[in-house]
Amino acid sequence: MLAEHEAVHALGQEILQVRQSGTREELHRLLGQLHEHSHRFQEGLGQAVRAMRGARSAQG
Repeated sequence: MLAEHEAVHALGQEILQVRQSGTREELHRLLGQLHEHSHRFQEGLGQAVRAMRGARSAQG
């Protein structure tokens, strides 16, 4: 999950640079990658929350 989070931030920085001097196609490609990494991060976060809830209910 940490790797996806870091990838989102790195892509964000790259997108800002490409926005200034890159092509529209390159920007769209990077935005697609950002969406994929963001989705994976959100899925991982959801799984972690469900695991924590499951562990809590098993204790209770």
